Amino acid sequence: MGVNIQVLSSLTRCMADGERIKPETDQEKECFQLINDLDHVNGHVPGSITQKKNMRNEIWSLISYFGAPSWFITFSPADNMHPISLYFADTKETFSPELRPHDEHYRLISQNPVAGAQFFNFMCQMFIKHVLGVGKKHPGLYGKTATYYGTIEQQGRLTLHLHLLLWILNSLSPQGIRDQIMDPNSDFQKKIIEYLEGVHVGEFLTGSIDNVKKNVNQDIECKDYKDPTQTLPDPLPEPSEFSCNECDSCNNTTNWWNGFKQTVDVLILRSNVHQCCTSIPADEKK
Repeated sequence: MGVNIQVLSSLTRCMADGERIKPETDQEKECFQLINDLDHVNGHVPGSITQKKNMRNEIWSLISYFGAPSWFITFSPADNMHPISLYFADTKETFSPELRPHDEHYRLISQNPVAGAQFFNFMCQMFIKHVLGVGKKHPGLYGKTATYYGTIEQQGRLTLHLHLLLWILNSLSPQGIRDQIMDPNSDFQKKIIEYLEGVHVGEFLTGSIDNVKKNVNQDIECKDYKDPTQTLPDPLPEPSEFSCNECDSCNNTTNWWNGFKQTVDVLILRSNVHQCCTSIPADEKK
């Protein structure tokens, strides 16, 4: 309470303008000591400005040591759909991997936000362990992970999602990628274009989007139709020791893969196809 408010306001304006301030007078030193005390307390408050500043400093330290990150990943588990999160939110002791009706999904999750947080933590740990390969002998999906840094954020519906920076071991730096692309004697440019075209493809496994829509509309009319977004996937049959393409084991495996491709196409059609929606009537659009 004994600091000079005018001096503190002047220092605040200078720091807001990006100026580098070095305290010289006793009053300025008192103001900086107050700021350090506030930072010390604020650094333990989740979501505070000081904690965000400390996190940015940690990220800059990782960039200084490992170089530029290779991937920026957003991980958002569907807590209102997954059987594990519904089990956490329910009062039943026995786990039953059966999907529930939509109304029951949202009722259970909305009444038990702790269950949603537990499910989110569980899925993030599994993602880091099995998909990124951290702490495992096998490499991750993106390559051998050197390190990672993740932060948790709330979505609009108050559930959680993860933003993560990923460093891949022995990956090229941005400057190294540029040098390889600009080198006329290197085939790196061709390979990276083939890679980008391979991972950024808007297509289905069993045909065009029109054919997939037609097949889905026909399947819906069947009495025994099950929506893939509301059912659990069928497990892969036990593979045989030898692939002869004639025995029952090989036929079961082939049928499973055919069904897998059809199911994936239905999921993509229902969940990954963008549709422009607006509340403005067509005759009022300009």
